[in-house]
Amino acid sequence: MSSRHRARLLVTALVALALRGAAPAALDARPVRSGGVAPPSHTGGLFTAAAVATGRVASLGTMRELLEGRLASSALSAADGSDRDRGPWLQAMLVDAAAGAVIEVPPGIYTGPFAIERPVTLRGHGRATLVGDGRTHVVAVRAPDVTIDGFAIRGSGGSLSEDHAAVHVTGARAVIENNRITESLHGVYVRHGDRVRIIGNVILGRSEVLEPVDPLRNGLEPGAGELCAVPLDQNLRGNGVHIWNSTGHVIAGNTIRYTRDGIYLSFVDDSEVRDNDIQHVRYGLHYMYSDHNRFERNLFTDNAAGAALMFSKGLTLAGNRFVANRSHRAYGLLLQSVDETTIADNEIAGNTLGLFIEGGHGNRVLRNRVVGNHVGIRVSDSSDENVFAANRFAGNVHPVETSGVNGSNRWALDGRGNDWDDASRLDLDGNGIADLPHRELDLFGDLRRPFPAIGLLAGSPGERLLRFVYARIAIPGIPGVVDPAPLVTGGAR
Repeated sequence: MSSRHRARLLVTALVALALRGAAPAALDARPVRSGGVAPPSHTGGLFTAAAVATGRVASLGTMRELLEGRLASSALSAADGSDRDRGPWLQAMLVDAAAGAVIEVPPGIYTGPFAIERPVTLRGHGRATLVGDGRTHVVAVRAPDVTIDGFAIRGSGGSLSEDHAAVHVTGARAVIENNRITESLHGVYVRHGDRVRIIGNVILGRSEVLEPVDPLRNGLEPGAGELCAVPLDQNLRGNGVHIWNSTGHVIAGNTIRYTRDGIYLSFVDDSEVRDNDIQHVRYGLHYMYSDHNRFERNLFTDNAAGAALMFSKGLTLAGNRFVANRSHRAYGLLLQSVDETTIADNEIAGNTLGLFIEGGHGNRVLRNRVVGNHVGIRVSDSSDENVFAANRFAGNVHPVETSGVNGSNRWALDGRGNDWDDASRLDLDGNGIADLPHRELDLFGDLRRPFPAIGLLAGSPGERLLRFVYARIAIPGIPGVVDPAPLVTGGAR
């Protein structure tokens, strides 16, 4: 029986009882879920409230007015749960539920905070809203094997020192999926709990705060004493997903906007981050002291930096898109002190600096598209034994930035190098490899940072002439890289 049908039956019964002078308080139209536990009642006191609002219930005309107006509206609101806080009912269910119980949460508003102390599954089906008190976590998951599925969750506290979050997890094997998280500091914060799955959530950070308008500054204009929404400093926001000191996670299919960092991992090993869409944050992925993780098919765009990976080893980054991350010092992908990592089949496009490797050792950079960046790739002198092969470098203002001092990095693998804009296309034997090596000039080198205006010379006739000459003849004292087996067009993806 639908909610609206139950509401109509309720209204009809109330009218009949009123005409007989009977009290309606005994009526209860509660739906009963599987398992025999009923959600909270919404009908108690309904007739009395409507009668008080109208001032009388004696005549048939008054009953018609109630039926057509206030009473019908109140009954329908009660039936869909939109006008009453159901938090106490959910609190009681969490206290009384047996381990392994599945709690089907009806549509409505549930004010917390809530603490989950035993393994249970909460299902909101996208119509139930969990609301915090603005002073702590909205939901604290302390037990293992907890699932939170299909809720709107909002209203955490704002203390960075206390790690306030919409969902704060310390239990192992939690599943947080299909939720919409807003108006909270951190979205999902995992501390110590292993093998957590965070899947298919929408996390929108708190980008504004309400501050009182100064009535003196505004000349006591109308409304000057009201609250005004002002942008929240990015450093005071929390992260979309924050995981610390744990292992074995899956973070997949999430959409994250307006947080400080999209996904932050620290001391996290053996985890997967895939198919996430992260925009309008500081770092799309901020990652350190974490080994043997995989990052696949994620989109990082329109951030201060796409991804910053630091002090880690044994990673795989495959099929990701680091696109349009632009600011004065923005990176598509930054690797600092990252070793033995494979970076393959990624798109690094339209960034201020596409790929930056500093202090990296033994990494493999293969089959990536590095296109349309201000600087395509920068490799520091402290990086060695890295391999770059089958990459496409196209449309970058400065394809490579390096001092050229460290010669241990290799720009070809198994006799195949990279595809460069200005490389010779001479390929007499038709094997897809140019017959002449390619020298990629870095004419301005480190002068770009202390003298930004020097970038205006990029693409000038003099610079283009030097590039043409250097690509064919080594010029002593000018930094750059040498690709011994450049690919002709179509040789790299």
